[in-house]
Amino acid sequence: MKLLNSILTVLFIYVLIACSGGKPETVTVEKKVVIAYALQPRNIYWPDTVDAALKRATEIQKAESRRFFMTGLDLLANKNDAASSIEYFKEAICFYPDAKNYQHLFKAYLKNNELTQADSVNNFLYQRIDEGEVTFNFALVAAARKNEDACVGLLDEAVRQGFTFKERITEEKLFDFLKNNQSFQAMLVSRFSDESALKKNLFTTFMAGIPDLALPYAMPADSSQSFNFDHYINYDFALFIPGMEDSRFSRDVSNEYMYVGSFNCEAGKAFIYKSYRMIADTLNPVSVNLVVYDSLGTIVSQQEIGCFCSPLESKGFKIWQDFSFEVSTYKTTWQFDPLEKGYAGNKIVSKEQSAHNTYKITKENLVKETAIQTEVVLGK
Repeated sequence: MKLLNSILTVLFIYVLIACSGGKPETVTVEKKVVIAYALQPRNIYWPDTVDAALKRATEIQKAESRRFFMTGLDLLANKNDAASSIEYFKEAICFYPDAKNYQHLFKAYLKNNELTQADSVNNFLYQRIDEGEVTFNFALVAAARKNEDACVGLLDEAVRQGFTFKERITEEKLFDFLKNNQSFQAMLVSRFSDESALKKNLFTTFMAGIPDLALPYAMPADSSQSFNFDHYINYDFALFIPGMEDSRFSRDVSNEYMYVGSFNCEAGKAFIYKSYRMIADTLNPVSVNLVVYDSLGTIVSQQEIGCFCSPLESKGFKIWQDFSFEVSTYKTTWQFDPLEKGYAGNKIVSKEQSAHNTYKITKENLVKETAIQTEVVLGK
């Protein structure tokens, strides 16, 4: 009987702690148009229902999910308003329940100190994201609860499972209370003693998720504008993406990065990705970039090889089997000047090539121009 009373007392205290702080203030989410959910709010933690929603979600629903996600990310990262961001991430999930939306919902709950809810999201993420990432998330929750032993044990387990992001541990404010913990210090020394090996392992993890491209490979200028948000590059891999800021909560949310694919070159690895700039205009600029790495993942060279640079200019490319490639630039003529009349109701009259450049990836992993730029006279 005494044992039963003790267990009930502990459970009561846990529930009391979990429920303390009052009910979060309700946030009104702005909706522009009426678009049906792919997933009802009551089902966001039902795996089979979520999987079905992922398969049937339309491009319109994905776009609406993206809009809510970006608003939530702005609230969380730039405006330090985790409480408001929660509702936007929930809306994003209802329109398209991909893992990225759940991960940011977890971050928002954690930052808002809603730890029971954070646990629920992370439990759902098990087998949907990397195992080490899930364990690291549990370590964050343990840190928020100031549970030293559980936190250190979970961090050690996360690293054992393949979590190689040392800076995310050493720079995380939630782990500051462990700075004088001997077990924590020993774990860092034993697990992160070889920086070059860590970087190589991280690069291997990054490349493992990127599809291989068969050469020759071409992307016409018209295709440069297209953007697949399912190919989102996790900010954990910012080390390998020029211009990508490596920060978990504080970063510029106006740019997003999506992979295209990779291929082996003579002495390294080449990777193509798109950078998408979120602006108010509906015709958002997209830059297609080539990066060449050495075997450790160090960036040796980079080159923009395609773009929807503006409504007036775009670029396409083709890469050959000998690692030479050509970039063609096109000028677009509109019925009316889009800077004066805008794009609504405006039509493209013509698209003509204006320049042509050729390059080659050398044995030293350098991108070198192989011919003087050819200017093309429009209209001829």
